[in-house]
Amino acid sequence: MVLMGVPLLVLVVAFYAAVATAYLEARRRREPPPRWARLAGPFSVAVHLLGLIVLSMAMERSPFASASQSLSFLAFSLGVLYLLLEATSRVATHGGGFYAVAAVLTALSVPGLVDGEPSAWADQPRNVARSMHIGLALMSTAAILAGGLLALGYLAAFARLKRRRLAGGAHGPSLAGFQRLLGRASLLGVVLLLPALILGMRAHAAGASAASLTVLTSTIAVLLIFLTGAFVLWWRRPLRGPLAAWLNLLAVVVLIVGFGIVHPLVLGAAS
Repeated sequence: MVLMGVPLLVLVVAFYAAVATAYLEARRRREPPPRWARLAGPFSVAVHLLGLIVLSMAMERSPFASASQSLSFLAFSLGVLYLLLEATSRVATHGGGFYAVAAVLTALSVPGLVDGEPSAWADQPRNVARSMHIGLALMSTAAILAGGLLALGYLAAFARLKRRRLAGGAHGPSLAGFQRLLGRASLLGVVLLLPALILGMRAHAAGASAASLTVLTSTIAVLLIFLTGAFVLWWRRPLRGPLAAWLNLLAVVVLIVGFGIVHPLVLGAAS
C-alpha cells in the first residue's frame, strides 16, 4: 500500500534544497536571504509536518516506527529548531547549512519510509511513553546537531577573524550572531534532553537490560554536562567562545557514539 504521506515527504526534499541554495547564495554575496526564501522555509517545514501527519494516520502510529521514519522526523525537527532560532535571535544568515542538512536527511529517509503494511503496524503494542521519549530524543538530537553545525561555522569565522587581526586588518567576520544562536541551541538541547531521559527510563525500565539503561543514562548525562557547560559559556563568558564551540562539537561526537550503542532502544519500533 502506497501511503499518501510519502509523496509529500519526497516533494519537501526539493523545497529544502531550493531554500538552502537561496540562503547559501545570499551568504556568499553577503546579502540578506531573499524574502521568498524566508517564506519558503516555514512552508517547507509545514509541508514536511503534513507528510508526517498523513504517514502517522495511515500507520496509526507515531511517525518514527522505523529508522527511516525517525530520520525524516529528525530532519523536520532540525527545520523547526532553525525557524525557532531564527525567530528568537533575529539572525537569518546561517540558514543555508540547516536547510541543506534537512534536505539530505529527508532524501536519505525516503527509501525506507514505507516499512510493512498498516495491518502489521496495527498489531504492534502501543507505548505512549516510549513514543514521547523517542520524539523528544529526536528533537534534542536536532538541537545538538544544530549546535554542532553552528559551532563549526563559529570556529571557522573565529579563525578568519584571528588571521585578519594578525595581518593588521581592521575588520573581520562578526561572531555575535553565532553566539546568540549557539546559546539558544545549547539551552534547547538541555531542555529537551531532560524529559527525554525521564520518559526513556519509564519506557524502557521493564524491558531493557541494566547495561542498556546504564549506557542510555550515561550518554544523556554526558550530553547534559557538555550542553550545560556550553550554554553557560555562551551566556556568561562569550569571550570563551572557542571552548564553548568545542563543547558543542563534543556533544555531537557523544551523540553519534552513544546512540550508535543504544540504537535498538532509541530507533526501535515506536508505538
